[in-house]
Amino acid sequence: MVFAVVALAVVGLGTSDISAGEGSTPRPQTTVQYPIRWAHAPAAGAPQPCPAVSYPIRWER
Repeated sequence: MVFAVVALAVVGLGTSDISAGEGSTPRPQTTVQYPIRWAHAPAAGAPQPCPAVSYPIRWER
């Protein structure tokens, strides 16, 4: 049984027709331009950042 599994694996991997990188394949190109802007969105509609806490945090301990 073990021999049959090993033989099946060798035959399965040995007959694959995947190329090993021969030739030149084109790389995918990005189509996104950053920063992303929407044409009809109001500029003031974006939420403004606010502090998470209202008390000072001591960094020196």
